[in-house]
Formats: sequence, C-alpha cells, structure tokens
Amino acid sequence: MKYPKLFEKGKIGKVELKNRIVMPAMGTGFASSTGEASDEIIRFYADRAKGDCGLIITEICRIDEETGIGTSNQLCATDSKHIPRLVRLAEAVHAYDTKIFLQLHHPGNETMGRLLHGKQIVAPSAVMCKVIGEMPRALSTEEVEAMAKKFVKGAVIAKVAGFDGVEIHAAHGY
Repeated sequence: MKYPKLFEKGKIGKVELKNRIVMPAMGTGFASSTGEASDEIIRFYADRAKGDCGLIITEICRIDEETGIGTSNQLCATDSKHIPRLVRLAEAVHAYDTKIFLQLHHPGNETMGRLLHGKQIVAPSAVMCKVIGEMPRALSTEEVEAMAKKFVKGAVIAKVAGFDGVEIHAAHGY
C-alpha cells in the first residue's frame, strides 16, 4: 500500500480517530432556514461517515444571529434551541465510529448587508472586502470581546450536542 499511515489510527489532542482520513469543511446549504441541522444535512454527513472518514468537519456554523450570517441555510450554534438537531447530526456521524467537529464562523467583512436584514456589516477594522464591496463598521473592543464570548458559547453548544471538537473558521479575512 502506498500510503499505509492514512489508514492507521490518529489523534488530535485527546480525540482518537479510527483513521487519518479527514473530510474538511465544504458548504452545502442543506441546513434549515432557521439554522437547525435538517434531515438533508444529517444524511449528507452520515453518508460521508459511512464512507469511512475518521473525522468530518462541518460547513460554517454561525455564532452570531445579528451580524454573523454568512449564507442563508447556515447551521447555527447561537442558542440552546439548536442543540436537539445538532445532537441528531453528531449521533448520525458517530454511528459509523467517525468523529465530528463543528466549524464555528463569523463572516466579518465577507458578508452582505442584505443577509443581515439591511444592517451594516462589521469587521475588526473598517476595511472593505474587494469581493463583497461593502464598507464594514469597525467593531469596538467591547464588541470584539462579546464576539469572543459568542464563539465560546458556540463551542459549549457543540460540546453539549456531543460533537468531538470545534474548528474556528478564521480564513479569508473573517
């Protein structure tokens, strides 16, 4: 076999993986319009687990309902009401001895005001994304600290729902 290590057990921190095959995050838009894990998204990830991934990292999951909407039909970890469907998602993946991480996300300057119901987008600095073309409002220090707490809350929701870990999406200028 050319890549024997690929099928050996692996470890990320204390999380033991049955193999080193990792499905990275990729957008599907299969979550419900209210942010719950829909039957469709649960099936999608369960099918990948059935294919013998060691770890699946979900697509983006918002941690802020006011300024953190990156797409419609995006997973949410903003409130305990999201936990029951996230539990179903984690259990569906765990049924195949696959681990699952929830990817926590805030889009920063890479979202559009229309997704935020007309509110101005926000970012760490007032720097416009050339792709989006909307000027964000710079967050205050207090707002940044509050945003960090929202990431923590999202991680707690993931833990309560039975996820094995989280990934913080911090690329693309987010």
